[in-house]
Amino acid sequence: MSQVNHLDGSNIFISGHIPIRVTIAQHDTSKPNLYHTHSFYEFVYIDSGFSTHFYNQTTTLLTPGDVFGMRPGDVHGYVYPKNTILYNCLFNLEALGNDLDEIKKLPGLQQILDSDSNPVWQRIRLGPAVRKDAISYLERMRVECEQRQPGWEIKLKGLLMEFLVLFSRSFQEQCNKYEAGEYRYTQYMYKALEYIEEYYTESILVEEIAAFIGLSTDYFSRMFKQYTGLTPVEYIRYIRLAKAAELLQQPDISIADVAMKVGFEDQGYFSRQFKQVIGISPSTFQRENQIF
Repeated sequence: MSQVNHLDGSNIFISGHIPIRVTIAQHDTSKPNLYHTHSFYEFVYIDSGFSTHFYNQTTTLLTPGDVFGMRPGDVHGYVYPKNTILYNCLFNLEALGNDLDEIKKLPGLQQILDSDSNPVWQRIRLGPAVRKDAISYLERMRVECEQRQPGWEIKLKGLLMEFLVLFSRSFQEQCNKYEAGEYRYTQYMYKALEYIEEYYTESILVEEIAAFIGLSTDYFSRMFKQYTGLTPVEYIRYIRLAKAAELLQQPDISIADVAMKVGFEDQGYFSRQFKQVIGISPSTFQRENQIF
């Protein structure tokens, strides 16, 4: 693996003030791929673009509307992202004050905020309406951090609490829809993404996915693009390449084997696709990101 940097809260938060900070950042392939850990908690919201994301030995694909939380000490990084604009919400637990115990009890937050529970990477995908609320909270927090008007710390804490409640409610709603088996807008997409995750190594046709979830091909394709920001074909290609990036970090695996394992029959075509999307060749990526 490439070098892992450590970010300390003393260099992030304003000394003597509440340990909360929200920033907006753009990641693209022109910037080096830096894995890092930090001494604080972090929630990330993907506003636009897409990126493969490395988290504690696992690589996944991030698209607009994704939001996830991480603990101090987690190793993560963005693997050659494509014009990815995201919000970083950074904080220490002391920022939650006397409300910490109640916040920890909320669905989806215990696994992130409670150090006694097993670490689980909680990623949820927000629907279009909820995304507006999430951006509103994050943008207002960012402005409060920058302007520091009278009462800004009180306002900042309140907005953080509202954002965490939004995350929890969205997490619970996602769980409820799975349990109820409701075939609504988001549930169609969950089932489509699950299907791709299970069969990405095979030759998947868009028609097959649409038939599996019970929609016409045209309607499914439009819905999928609205939900993920990518066409089904693009998403399948990127998830294969994300899995390839994960495999290439393992020692003693050939590029031909990686190509075959993620659904590419032709190694040359795989290499061209990898370089087009990730920005470098599979061999260069493997050399720079080996896990020893």
